[in-house]
Amino acid sequence: MGNRITAISLILIFAITIGSRAQEIDFGDYGNYTLTVDELNNNDLEFGQVISGSGLHSIGINNAKVISITGVEYIDVIVDVTGANSLYLNGNPGNAGDSQKSIPFTLKAAYANNQGTPTIGQAKFITGITNNSFIKQFPILERQHQPPGPPPTPPTNAFDQAQVEETAYLYLYGDINVGNVDAGTYSSTIDITVNYD
Repeated sequence: MGNRITAISLILIFAITIGSRAQEIDFGDYGNYTLTVDELNNNDLEFGQVISGSGLHSIGINNAKVISITGVEYIDVIVDVTGANSLYLNGNPGNAGDSQKSIPFTLKAAYANNQGTPTIGQAKFITGITNNSFIKQFPILERQHQPPGPPPTPPTNAFDQAQVEETAYLYLYGDINVGNVDAGTYSSTIDITVNYD
């Protein structure tokens, strides 16, 4: 009977920042708009109990960690996600490179930004994830294959952001490949930064 590995999970950390880039008009910088990032499901991305040497274990999009991003529907957001390449025994990144104290992890992601309440069936898969990191820009509300509209009018005292808010969803999921590792709890962190473009 093999060793049991308990509570394999990823911990998500959120950050909301305001940033700008050269030679680009960032309309989100010219208004006093709010952006809310929250967890739709409060559980971590957990692979449950697995046995040492048991190989590939997957969490699909149907059981993904879901992050909601609520903001002005006509402004793009930039989502910057950085995750560790492995889960580490006791969450200690000092175990990186030790095959008996780390489990390789492959991050997968998608987002949905359709009008109303988007569903997993409407998700757009994010490609080009390298070393469990990616940057993805998309509008809070899908533009239905139309070019972006004119710049938003800067908010005034009469502006009510609630009248133009929508919510997009980010789905995080993936695979682990469990080799002959020491028994214990394995975890790592995924950092998520979201800001208006």
